[in-house]
Amino acid sequence: MNITFDSIFSLFYSSGSGFNNFSTDTHELILFLNGEGKTRINGIQYYYNSPCICFTKAGDIRDHKCIKKTEYICIRFLGELCLLPLKSGVYECNENEITNIFIEIQKEFKQKKHQYFQICNLKITEILIKALRFFDKDDNENCIYSLIKKIDSDKLFNITVQEMADSVSYSYDHFRHKFKIITGQSPTDYIINKRVEYACMLLRQNKYNCTQIAEMCGFSSSAQFSAVFKKKIGISPHRY
Repeated sequence: MNITFDSIFSLFYSSGSGFNNFSTDTHELILFLNGEGKTRINGIQYYYNSPCICFTKAGDIRDHKCIKKTEYICIRFLGELCLLPLKSGVYECNENEITNIFIEIQKEFKQKKHQYFQICNLKITEILIKALRFFDKDDNENCIYSLIKKIDSDKLFNITVQEMADSVSYSYDHFRHKFKIITGQSPTDYIINKRVEYACMLLRQNKYNCTQIAEMCGFSSSAQFSAVFKKKIGISPHRY
């Protein structure tokens, strides 16, 4: 794999800050050291919290919105990536090994010892290979996007997290992690929010009573519906 190191730098983003339609002519590896936010890559939105990695290729269009103050390290590099099937996106990073490699590259660049440039090239390649092994970015993630669309369109509000995980051939915990990176919410919170969103639409139609809407939105009772609705919206379904 032909990798050519370009630069490495650290940045801070304050809460509420961000950017839109950003693109570079280099590839980027970004290590989020702390913080929380959302980033959209070529129209696909990802949620990040630390520690995790964002990988983008030259020409990718990226938007970024910081929710909590964020510090990150960014590596920019050039090279042909056709031999490495790592896709642009945000990935969880639960091992110190990759974090340490970022820090080693930062140190090499700062000290600029003999042949530091070649060492940086090797270490970038190492990050990419380890990321591919660790993150196991496979086609099942596309199934999660399809599942989300099906939940929204078919109002699958009674599906359990285990059933969702089974449908895309993930373990329960692995599915929850993947789902939260994609949506910014746990599967349970996502379903509850969709139930309330649909209930709001039905209430505005003024065709159904609260008991009917509770059943249509997957709540076990009108009492549960009222309690959840008030917690999310701030007022009772009747007042809404």
